[in-house]
Amino acid sequence: MKMRIMTEVIKNLFRRPITIRFPNESNPVSKNYRGEHCYDINKCAGCGLCAKVCPNRAIEMVETTNKGKTKKHLEIDMSKCSFCGLCQDICPAGAIKLSTDIPSPTTNPLSLIKRSAIMKEEKDENEKKTWYQEGH
Repeated sequence: MKMRIMTEVIKNLFRRPITIRFPNESNPVSKNYRGEHCYDINKCAGCGLCAKVCPNRAIEMVETTNKGKTKKHLEIDMSKCSFCGLCQDICPAGAIKLSTDIPSPTTNPLSLIKRSAIMKEEKDENEKKTWYQEGH
């Protein structure tokens, strides 16, 4: 019994460790990993199928006005998302994809709501207007 243990100890001295030195090293992400959403605003038709199929209601269609044109865009609440991939599967235009990027941890719940660039600009303008109108 003791001899078997000693031979195992000696074998393990010359093997490479099975653990990793996190955060300096990390395991590779699987190609099938479903991470953050990638949204192509130019491909999106604004049909809203992704919002209808979402089981957690993490996707909301929001109307935006850009250069006099009104169009519907996605607003994704990452805190509600279960990363099931149904939105990616149902999108007829292929405008929404789940990448292999791992969502960043945060303490600010508002940073988990993903908006398109046009919506961000509009929101910033509206916040500035509200900020000035309130007299701060």
